[in-house]
Amino acid sequence: MIMMVLNKSKLKKIIMWVLVLVALLSSAIFFMKNKGTKPTFELFDQANLPYTQGTKKNSGYVALTCNVDLGWETEYVQGILDVLKKEDVKITFNVTGRWAEKNQEMLLKIKSEGHEIGNHGHRHLDYAKLSYEENLEQIKTSKKIIEDIINEETKFFQAPAGSFGEGTMKAANELGYTSIKWDVDTIDWNNRKEPEVIIERVKKKDIKDGSIVLMHPTYATTQCLDDIIQIIRDKGLKPGMLSNIF
Repeated sequence: MIMMVLNKSKLKKIIMWVLVLVALLSSAIFFMKNKGTKPTFELFDQANLPYTQGTKKNSGYVALTCNVDLGWETEYVQGILDVLKKEDVKITFNVTGRWAEKNQEMLLKIKSEGHEIGNHGHRHLDYAKLSYEENLEQIKTSKKIIEDIINEETKFFQAPAGSFGEGTMKAANELGYTSIKWDVDTIDWNNRKEPEVIIERVKKKDIKDGSIVLMHPTYATTQCLDDIIQIIRDKGLKPGMLSNIF
């Protein structure tokens, strides 16, 4: 009787381990079959993630975004506008509320030349470290300032430095924003006087349909923006706004 109990106990353990091994083997086979598959946003809960690429399939566009805040060289915004006008390209400028408040004339000029205005928060803080209430206050304050000036609703929000936390996403979603980051960073803030470095960096990036390029108003950006535009066009794509890829 004791022997039968022991045998049954051993049998249960053997069956259990066999099931575990079968499960592991099945997972390994699935992984090998899908090794080259890239995840899409449909696989994730987008309510908790900012977009790093556009959602329109075969849009034919790459979005150029320029983040503007106090402390950046505002004087170079005009240089960027000059290049964009020459190249006949419209892009998205994400501005902070505090910058918009002190540069209303320039903000209206950006809009009058057909460019899109996005929300970059009120102050340039680490939003991932802010509470939901603090995020809501920063984004909402900026939203009101910008929209009161341009008399137009803003659709896109990009947290400073791309720092998104759970509270950031919740607040942005509540205010009706599409939250975005980027997949092509020029890092022009680190090479403000070296346009050739930025050009080589962008050439090495995997720019594709729906990509989002991040820029800032720097001297180097004014000198290499036409090159960035040409790099995009050489790939058979058109440089444009966030609205072109969402």
